[in-house]
Amino acid sequence: MTYTTPNWADPITWAIALGLLALFCIQSWLVLRSQTLTAGRKTVRAILNGLLWLVIVAFVLQVSWHADRPATHAMLVGDEVPTAYARTIQDSLHIRDRFMARTLNAVYDTVTLVGQDFPTETLTRLSRSVIRWVPYSLPNQLQQLQWKGVVRQGELQRISGQVDAQAEQLLRVRYGNQTLDSLLVKPGLTPFNLQFPAFGQGQNQVEIVLGKQPLDTVRFYSRPVAPLRIQFLLDNPDFESKTLADWLGKQGHSVRVSATLSKNIRSQVGINNSAKGTIWKPDIVVTDPAQAASPVVRNAIVDGRAVLFINLSNPSTDVSVVNRALKTRWRISRSSTQETVPAGKNLTAHPYRFAGASNQFSVPGYPIAVQRTAGRVGISLLNETFPLALSGDSLAYGRIWYAVMAKLQPAAKNNVLVDAPVFSHLPSPVHVNNATEKASLLRVGTDTVRLIQSALNRQLATGTLLLDKYGWQSIQDSLSVYVEPAIARTPARSRHVINRFMRAHATDAASKATAIRQTRTSASGSVTSSETLPAWAWLALFLVCLTALWVEPKLG
Repeated sequence: MTYTTPNWADPITWAIALGLLALFCIQSWLVLRSQTLTAGRKTVRAILNGLLWLVIVAFVLQVSWHADRPATHAMLVGDEVPTAYARTIQDSLHIRDRFMARTLNAVYDTVTLVGQDFPTETLTRLSRSVIRWVPYSLPNQLQQLQWKGVVRQGELQRISGQVDAQAEQLLRVRYGNQTLDSLLVKPGLTPFNLQFPAFGQGQNQVEIVLGKQPLDTVRFYSRPVAPLRIQFLLDNPDFESKTLADWLGKQGHSVRVSATLSKNIRSQVGINNSAKGTIWKPDIVVTDPAQAASPVVRNAIVDGRAVLFINLSNPSTDVSVVNRALKTRWRISRSSTQETVPAGKNLTAHPYRFAGASNQFSVPGYPIAVQRTAGRVGISLLNETFPLALSGDSLAYGRIWYAVMAKLQPAAKNNVLVDAPVFSHLPSPVHVNNATEKASLLRVGTDTVRLIQSALNRQLATGTLLLDKYGWQSIQDSLSVYVEPAIARTPARSRHVINRFMRAHATDAASKATAIRQTRTSASGSVTSSETLPAWAWLALFLVCLTALWVEPKLG
């Protein structure tokens, strides 16, 4: 038995110690100066006052000691785990006590969770235990799922996770009857990454489907893009540029189409151009390689804006022209001897591919790339996209150009980033990037999230979401985030809840201290715990000491 050492680095400990010493000195002085007491009575009274002083010191400092006792270990089984599987795990780990999710009442030093379907109230009762987790994989089910809770319209939405397939099947992300992306998965546990441009606005939801079986629903919010000023600078307007200009105008952007009709004669057509008498600088210039040396194009790059080259006729020559005019470093190589190559459903492209570069970003799914220099320079190897719009496939047409515009447009202001899924009653990080002003609070639903500014990036602030309600919750009255109920409805969500709980449990100081003690003594099968006197023992000691001091004068 060893006593714990008080923290003498804390000034409060010194103040308490000096106060108790003063109490002992006053008691001793009052006993010794008494002229009516005999020497024997003074000795008895001094001993009784000393005992009371020692009890007070021990109570204030809460003296404790370390004691070794047998470690206790239980296994908690999720509702979805078969009994045979649970018994196998129990035997292999040599655990004596096994409970179902709702029948655990006692407190154990170590609890091994098997499965992931546990009530939240059961998990919260495990805060004083060391927790180990053995996941249970259901066949043909998602095991993990992650995506962006808030995206910008046209931004690439990525859904990643793992699926345990029993046979080779097609895994799809589906919007209504439209397949946005798909992947052929092999039997067994397979990681996947599905992606598609977020072409809708506002609250969106898509389904994850394995074969013909819907597995889960992914909900996210797509914030609209701020209206852009886009200028088409072309020698010979064609259906491709006209269709794109009309589509951009319908999306709310301000568009100007400048074309050369003959020598020294140019025409200009505007869409959504309401500002008159002001200097109109385009955010994006759409042109062909013949205009690469144009002052409009060069000024756009110098000012940090964007240029997109379309309608390439000879990619090798056209890329060289762009490199000379704008000091870019595009490199392409021929990929086929055919005149065109397929680039998707009802799409064709030039038979070339881009070589990689550190400052170059591709538009996923399409032969289009963007290089970042002083501005942003994009090149499209697609031949024609307007047939998609003319045939009525506006969804496919929009997916292409939403994705392209997302790479060309300037960085969004007050960009809110949330990693989904977000669960009620569980902490989730939220970031505000490129803020227009110093942000300290973020209003989410009826709650307020405090933001802490990054010391390295003054335009980045971070907070923690901890929401009681679930469903769609507004963010600053302009965005929304979907909050999942803590009682998960699917295996993937259940696993997320357990993951979040395990991370929160690992950061708790008390559980860390327990884990250290458990690790230190696990070889001997015992656990070292800190023991203190119970409250009734302290009360009994005080009553005994005070009663003795009260009875002693009466006996004399």
